Amino acid sequence: MGNDSWEGWLAALDHVLSSSGPWAVGGGEDPERLQLALCELRHDPYAARTARRFTTTTLRAWELEDLLDDAELVIGELVINALRHGLSSRAAVYSGRPVRIILALTEQSLICVVTDPSDEFPTPRDPDFVSEGGRGLQVVAGISHQWGWAPLGSPGKAVWAGFTLPGGQAHPVRHLEVCS
Repeated sequence: MGNDSWEGWLAALDHVLSSSGPWAVGGGEDPERLQLALCELRHDPYAARTARRFTTTTLRAWELEDLLDDAELVIGELVINALRHGLSSRAAVYSGRPVRIILALTEQSLICVVTDPSDEFPTPRDPDFVSEGGRGLQVVAGISHQWGWAPLGSPGKAVWAGFTLPGGQAHPVRHLEVCS
């Protein structure tokens, strides 16, 4: 999947998350071949575990066991970053907007997205071999086929990682799953 397709999905993501409306798809992908799963993390003391469990359950339902370990690790890292950095500013906390996980499956790719209410962009840090943290985005970059971030029209950003599907997997038509 080319960069234009990834960016098209992220632009469409803003439509999904906005109050103005439905999923809008541009480009070459067929919107009827899209599956979405959404999970909101509000005041969950076990948010990273909830995120990994949600990812595991969804990918098993979509028969994507080959991507399970990688996607679960990526989602865990993105959620930890969203909680640690995306909710760290006073404006983000007072916005009341939750951290959200969106898993989007098309005929060609799995896109794992985590949104948070902060407008601060993610920056990978140079590894500090003494520190216990600070390697999350490097892990995401090393495991996923492509990753990035995009500001949302509403306050916040989406940090995403994409995986190209193993060849020849067919998936059922669109439906939306929501985790509360």
